[in-house]
Amino acid sequence: MHARRRERWALVALFLLAFIPRAVYPVSRPLQWYFRSAQFFQAVMEGDWAGTLFSEHPGVTVMWLSGAALWGWYGLQSLLGLDPPAPLEAEGYAFADRVMAGVLPLALLVSLGVVWGWHLLRRLFDRRTAWVGALLWALDPFYLANSKVLHLDALLSTLMLLSALWMLRYVQERRPSSVIISAVLGGLALLTKVSALFLVPFLGLVLLVDVIRSSQSMILHLQSAISKLLLWLLIAAVVCAALWPVLWVQPGQALDVVFRRGILLHARGARDQPILYRGQLGRYDPGPRFYLDVLLYRSTFLTLPFALVGMMAGLCRQQDRRAVGLLAIFGGFYFLQMSLGAWKDGRYMLPVLLVVDLLAGYGLSWWVSRISTRGSRHFALIGGLVALQAALVLPRYPYYGTHYNVLFGGARGAVYVFPPADFGEGLDLAGQYLDGLPGAEGFTIGTQFLANEMLAQHVRALVLDISQVGEDVDYLVFGVQYTTRGREYPRWGALWERTYRFREPEFVASFGGIPYTWVHRPGVAPVIPYRVNALLGESIRLVGYRLAQAEVAPGDPLLLTLYWRAEAPVEGDYTVFVHLQGADGSLAAQQDNPPVRGGRPTGGWAVGELVEDPYDLQLPPDAPRGEYTLSVGMYDPATVERLPAFDAGGERMPEDRVALATVRVRPVVPWWRWALSGLWLAVIGAGLIVGRR
Repeated sequence: MHARRRERWALVALFLLAFIPRAVYPVSRPLQWYFRSAQFFQAVMEGDWAGTLFSEHPGVTVMWLSGAALWGWYGLQSLLGLDPPAPLEAEGYAFADRVMAGVLPLALLVSLGVVWGWHLLRRLFDRRTAWVGALLWALDPFYLANSKVLHLDALLSTLMLLSALWMLRYVQERRPSSVIISAVLGGLALLTKVSALFLVPFLGLVLLVDVIRSSQSMILHLQSAISKLLLWLLIAAVVCAALWPVLWVQPGQALDVVFRRGILLHARGARDQPILYRGQLGRYDPGPRFYLDVLLYRSTFLTLPFALVGMMAGLCRQQDRRAVGLLAIFGGFYFLQMSLGAWKDGRYMLPVLLVVDLLAGYGLSWWVSRISTRGSRHFALIGGLVALQAALVLPRYPYYGTHYNVLFGGARGAVYVFPPADFGEGLDLAGQYLDGLPGAEGFTIGTQFLANEMLAQHVRALVLDISQVGEDVDYLVFGVQYTTRGREYPRWGALWERTYRFREPEFVASFGGIPYTWVHRPGVAPVIPYRVNALLGESIRLVGYRLAQAEVAPGDPLLLTLYWRAEAPVEGDYTVFVHLQGADGSLAAQQDNPPVRGGRPTGGWAVGELVEDPYDLQLPPDAPRGEYTLSVGMYDPATVERLPAFDAGGERMPEDRVALATVRVRPVVPWWRWALSGLWLAVIGAGLIVGRR
């Protein structure tokens, strides 16, 4: 009796562990499903059944849940006399609270799904595997990140995995109710996203495996399997028809949109936005390696290796071979299905990552039982490892999308593979910063593409696309996802690449030392972080400089901005040299050109004018680690004779160069992190080799 009570309280704790990080302060980048949900529910309330078709995905489950929550929150505030704006009224309001209302039911269902998953895993395997698998589900950083946005993928993945687990439960216990529950969940998954059609062939495979392994008459068992498949399809179809009103009045049009745009477009059509992958930018299919990298970087130090252990162990154990094998097939085949499409996105791999979590739970439970015979040690070791994952993930609240697998260098390694900020991290902080400034409600803010959706949730100011306003605004906000993925965009590419990339921002939001968002104020004098006050020749003053980063990796750009002023009319046009030298004086990188890439020759400078002069030094990929000296100067291009350089005290500088700063070149991922990763994998391997047989 006491054990059951403790287990109930433990399940409550599991639910809260899953729910609280998801429900508190959602960080929602996309707003299309906010408006679609509000419009969908409004159409339902008005009886406009044809008006419930909004997307090929089709997103119906999310629109029912979030739409009801948004209008319910509006109704509650109205009853309290708060005179709130309607869900579809956004301009002039900071409405993050309404976005939270829309995310809340999704977070609730996902968290209940984690607890339901525990129940199913306990029946399929054992209690310990169920606990470990459910905890890894709850603490999966990519699952957490997707659960905090008003979008489709977290709910889709939850429904798909629960439906698949009920299929496995059926072949284990042969209860028709398992097929019915799986079909209802499958129908809801299909209403969420058309990629859930994968469940149909997977169910056929599950039933076929069951037929092959059955000791009964093959014909009778095959007939039973076909009847169960047809029953599943019928129930799923009824769920879809019952919950999507457009199917009541325009079924042909709805199905045409879903299949023509939802399947064919994403399978063969070119991307509408460029993708940056491993340094290549374009509207192209990055191939299956893209999704392999997603699995490597979006899994964790615990789930990735132990999923492999779990597959190996499960296939070697007779009692669990079928369930583990089918789970592995689910993940593998879904990976292949999504790899066939030309339109790829990291979040499309979330169902596979949830399978990785479940297999890792099985593998970790098996591995611990192999290296120790005492149950108390099992609990301590499993608890310690899961707590370590929690310690790496939960402190990132609420920006769980900034977590990348530490086995591959974490975020430092990942930024060379994918552009960061998939979930708009940092844009909320920029919005809150701007909204806290005096007179914020009267500002006009320019930003990039979808970044305006995130800012609009946190500022009362007018937020416009840079393509509409250029620099004629009070503030400009740049997000790293768009500056890296859209360098060629005419909307903001030139502004960022030529000017603001080199300027000191008024505000910057960084995570793990990586800047995610910059706020700039156009039309004001640039900030000069480091003053130099050196004199070159008789009339050119180097006022100061800005160095974007003092540590760089081989192959990285080194961003430098020099600030010059003419003390008197300058006779002649001079060339600037910027050198990065090693300790032995060898030249590692350089850039020589007239100021502002030739756009502002010194002979045309007005006396007293501040000239902003940007430089982008590209370090060679094989640059040795260590400390380098960054120095600048000027010379006459006709004679290559340098202008005399004097420091602020009037002393002439050696070699007529102004030494600015020491720059450290270090590997992308420090050696000790690779050593820790190797040691961890060696420990897991040692447990497999020398553990109890």
